[in-house]
Amino acid sequence: MTKKNIPKIIVCFAAIVCVILIFALPIRLAAFDSKKTLIVYFSRVGNTQFSDDADAVSSASLRRKEGLLMGNCEVLAYKISKITGADIFEISVFEQYPESYDETIDRASREKSENARPALTSHIDNMDSYDNIILIYPVWWSTMPMPIFSFLEEYDFSGKNIYPVTTHKGSFLGHSISDIEAICSTAKIHTGIPISGGSVDFIEIIPFVMTAGWGMIAACVLPLKRFKSKSVDMRIITVLLIAGIVLNMLCVIRILI
Repeated sequence: MTKKNIPKIIVCFAAIVCVILIFALPIRLAAFDSKKTLIVYFSRVGNTQFSDDADAVSSASLRRKEGLLMGNCEVLAYKISKITGADIFEISVFEQYPESYDETIDRASREKSENARPALTSHIDNMDSYDNIILIYPVWWSTMPMPIFSFLEEYDFSGKNIYPVTTHKGSFLGHSISDIEAICSTAKIHTGIPISGGSVDFIEIIPFVMTAGWGMIAACVLPLKRFKSKSVDMRIITVLLIAGIVLNMLCVIRILI
């Protein structure tokens, strides 16, 4: 191996790793046994009695899809269900949350400080038939909404796999993973995936944008000998290289922030 080949090898390796990481979640989800997997989610929509003219634009956690009001976690749940074919269960509470986002956050704060366990309206009769639980929830006050605590304490998760997926506005996973581990000590808690609430709708296209970005980088670095000739405008190469790097950085930032 010559020194001239080192840049090519580094770029190829980095590109391969990047592509694997980008598609790791969809590939892993598709590999799940749909009959043994349950997607559980909690969302404001379904736990709040919104008025017919509720403004989805004013809240990053709400959106209208084909005229229906949907929450970020609900959208994620159905996207993952589309990949896995798994069943979906929505956590819902008896005492619904206020329509006002600020009032909802205030109530969530009180519930957390009181270590409350809100009563749930629906329950799972066949939890024993599931081995994998994909748990989707928003991060409120650096942890899960308290109804998630109610849900986790209701069942025996011994030997099950729990895959946390959060939506957030900058708090990422908070300390929700350690809270899940404390409740479900006999389950295997996998690495949590934080997704910015505003990125939910872009999750499906981000892998392709990142792949395009790496393609630009590879196109600039791999044919190294060609770039040394006078026939190649180095300004074009520089622009492509910078564009590829920026695309990848923007995608990572878009997912997380």
